[in-house]
Amino acid sequence: MRDIPRRVWITGLGLITPVGIGLEPFWAGLQAGRSPVKRIDRFDPTHFRSQVAAQVDDFDPLDHMDARTARQLDRFSQFALVAGQLAMADAGLASLLRSPASRAERARALGLASRARPSAGVPRADRVGVYVGSALGGIAYAETQHERYLERGIKAVAPNLALAVFGGAAPANLGIALGLHGPILSTANSCASGAVALGEAFHLIRDGRADAALAGGVEVPLSPLAFGAFDIIRALSAGHNDRPSEAERPFDAERDGFVMGEGAALLVLEEAGAAARRGATPYAEIRGYAATSDAFHMVQPRPDGKQAARAARLSLADGRVRAAEVDLVSAHASSTPLGDIAEARAIRLALGKRGAEIPVVGTKAYYGHPLGASGAIEAAICALAIRRGWAPGTVNLDHLDPAVAELLPGVTGQPVVGPFRSILSTSFGFGGLNASLVFSTVRQAPLGERG
Repeated sequence: MRDIPRRVWITGLGLITPVGIGLEPFWAGLQAGRSPVKRIDRFDPTHFRSQVAAQVDDFDPLDHMDARTARQLDRFSQFALVAGQLAMADAGLASLLRSPASRAERARALGLASRARPSAGVPRADRVGVYVGSALGGIAYAETQHERYLERGIKAVAPNLALAVFGGAAPANLGIALGLHGPILSTANSCASGAVALGEAFHLIRDGRADAALAGGVEVPLSPLAFGAFDIIRALSAGHNDRPSEAERPFDAERDGFVMGEGAALLVLEEAGAAARRGATPYAEIRGYAATSDAFHMVQPRPDGKQAARAARLSLADGRVRAAEVDLVSAHASSTPLGDIAEARAIRLALGKRGAEIPVVGTKAYYGHPLGASGAIEAAICALAIRRGWAPGTVNLDHLDPAVAELLPGVTGQPVVGPFRSILSTSFGFGGLNASLVFSTVRQAPLGERG
């Protein structure tokens, strides 16, 4: 590792969410301030306690890929491929989306050939990683194929099943499509998966083991068995089936569980000096990352929030960011009774009095809880907030839980106007997994990195 750690910029965002596909539709959805949650229509939810979800209803793979590719990929890998394409195009690396006749031609067209001298600031193919988090991978597709097996036997099962169901299918398909030869990693850390993928990719680049990465999370869990598994353990909201748009309500006194969602967010991360040389316009800089374990319970968070707080403190230390520099907290805030109050304790422990002075928002009412993709979507929101000086408020915050208010009086249902020097983003997953990321305004790349 270098004595002076390399800086890492976020230069591209690719988003597939219930409030919008693509950067500007997503941003417009956030500014509209409404929840898209509705009664599930992917399957009959009558026999479930919870009957609502945040669906991506306007995704047509044929808008983004040819019919042959669409047939070969399940929805999980389709989301990953499209989010990756959108992120690369947004980063100004649109040439990565071309499909020349041969891989050698493709590498030359990209300026990414492993042996060729790349264009100024454009990373080589063997120096670009793909890190994608997902809690459940292609489980929904496997469920549909299992139904075929039961009805018509093994010959009715799609031949791509073994290549689609595992979590690594998404980054592998991205790497193949874009001709990238750097490390590929799939993280399966429950609802912290996307945040962990981003954090590990950040360290990969900062430590000099890669120069760029596509990183984030993808989740498509809306199938009867996957949905029902969470419903059985009463993790999902069941008290607002008649008012679906009000079901996901972070930090609210009437919260009763999360709303399952689907979506994808992939971010282009680049070493700052190289990105500056090629003229990239960054959204924000990733400054710090850390992860810890509660070692307490598979479902319930540690009530005192100590290990979650430790993850936040370690991420600040990792980025050499003081608590006084944090101007906003983007909370995991999944809307569970135990989770939100434990998180409030953790944030206050981590930031001390600063935690009582700054705004805190939970944004899941905009897109539900897409499990492993949620931390990546929230990272994209943080990057946009830093670039554009505006962050969405907490939708459905009608009555702030008094126990939360005592710890974090800055929890707000109103949009927050910047500027934001640094934003702390928290993510938590089943099994007591805690991940924390710190995003900051872009610092000028060091001269040694720019020239």
